[in-house]
Amino acid sequence: MNNFVKRALWTLIPFIVGVALVRLAAPARVEVTWKTASEVDAAGFRLYRSEDAEGPFVLISPNLILARGDPLVGEDYDHEDTDVVWGKRYYYQLEEISLSGAADRYPQTVAALAGPGWGWALGAGSVLALLGFLTGHQKSSPAAPVEDQEIKLRTGV
Repeated sequence: MNNFVKRALWTLIPFIVGVALVRLAAPARVEVTWKTASEVDAAGFRLYRSEDAEGPFVLISPNLILARGDPLVGEDYDHEDTDVVWGKRYYYQLEEISLSGAADRYPQTVAALAGPGWGWALGAGSVLALLGFLTGHQKSSPAAPVEDQEIKLRTGV
């Protein structure tokens, strides 16, 4: 194998391994969290997602996320969205459902990446590629020249 191929492999293989490790270690998912200040007359919540900040938003929590907070204190909530594509940006909106069934969708939109994104994966791959490049290009010091040695011939009679 010639030197160019060896150098390419010492760089390319670690790059691929780095990208794959980030993809495997951080699967495609988005964890949406929110906190309520109070939950007077709240039955629960629905979560909507879009691939564009302007919408349209699609319901992703068909079952009501039940309110469990105190009417005066509120609660912390989270919802894991796994129906996403790794490295893609998504936008979310929250809707509160009252005990009477009335829906109040909050206008705020939050954005999130599914997984850490391609920037992290390519960065990790680049770091490993650099290490592979440096490792593959280390030159061993040349062997010390062999000193002239006296050659003795033995002859046996």
